[in-house]
Amino acid sequence: MSRMQKVLSLVPVMEVMKVVMRLKPERVQELLRDLPGWRLRRDGLGIENVRSFNSGKAARSFVGHVCKLAESRRQPVSVRLAGKQVSITLQGHPAKGCVGGINGAVFNLAGQIG
Repeated sequence: MSRMQKVLSLVPVMEVMKVVMRLKPERVQELLRDLPGWRLRRDGLGIENVRSFNSGKAARSFVGHVCKLAESRRQPVSVRLAGKQVSITLQGHPAKGCVGGINGAVFNLAGQIG
């Protein structure tokens, strides 16, 4: 058995299969059309959404909802709360092989957030 075969035999098959592929730019644009309010970040490494609420309390409640969704999916999220305005940024999870890229999990979470 070669050294590489020995190394690969130590890694469970499911771990190897966890690598998530980044979506192609055309697919990203297609998916964004189905998510009103979401747009591609300027650097192209994630998607973002900005929402305004009638009160700071409603904005804080929304932030809590977003964080719970992200935590339950183990998906990183960046949330900025400024008074009655909430900014959300989603990008690929480095531990899932998608450093700074956009993958299907990003769009699944964005769809759940709305």
